[in-house]
Amino acid sequence: TICPEGKWTHSSGSLRAGDCTPCAGGGNCLPDGDARVTIELRNFPYTGLDPMQMADVEASFVRGIASACGTNNESVVDVFGKESSVTISSDGQVSAFVKDVTSSSANELAARLYSSSFRGELLNSTLAIIGIEAHFSIGAISVKPQAFVALVPTSTMTTSTSTVAIVTTTTVATTVNASQTTRVHGAESVDPWSMHWDIEQSTPSPDLEQSTPSPDSEATNAATIQATASPWPLMLYIGLAVGSGAWGK
Repeated sequence: TICPEGKWTHSSGSLRAGDCTPCAGGGNCLPDGDARVTIELRNFPYTGLDPMQMADVEASFVRGIASACGTNNESVVDVFGKESSVTISSDGQVSAFVKDVTSSSANELAARLYSSSFRGELLNSTLAIIGIEAHFSIGAISVKPQAFVALVPTSTMTTSTSTVAIVTTTTVATTVNASQTTRVHGAESVDPWSMHWDIEQSTPSPDLEQSTPSPDSEATNAATIQATASPWPLMLYIGLAVGSGAWGK
């Protein structure tokens, strides 16, 4: 059902009395000279067509719409504004705009595009491309006065993040000072080069205070202390001891 000339409806579905209202400003109900055309395709093998077949189907729809609207192919554009083109979605919906219509009203465009002859033309041209064995048919067709505004293609940007692990290695240097000790005649002697002398503050052990050293041992201890203070007297003392022993024999 189509509204009478000079009136249009913005309701979808079947028309009822009162749905048709006068167009703003009267005239052909195409104030911008543009109209949007939507066609439903049933059982359309969208994923089964190669790029060449899809291009042929689009071209056949462009020719059919332009012929029905009494305009040239360049006046039929897809939703992105590409001339002589229509947009076909994966769910089988064809969308297109007819631009700069001046010789026909919205009511006349609707009457032509809703006709059975237009449906038959689209059906036959499409089956010739996709194959007659396909269970394909033309569904609902709608015409809507609408000024054309091109859609902007969207793109998805992917950002990758890299994580860099920085390992810090700390080296701790440990210095160990070792003192060499030697034993002479059962007494412990500290290396004279690393020894800290503090004789005045040293306190003899109780055992040493109670014992009375013999004259020979006092001489020996004195020589030992002197020897431990410097390596050269130690060597001289050992040499003399060895020499006196040899002479005594």
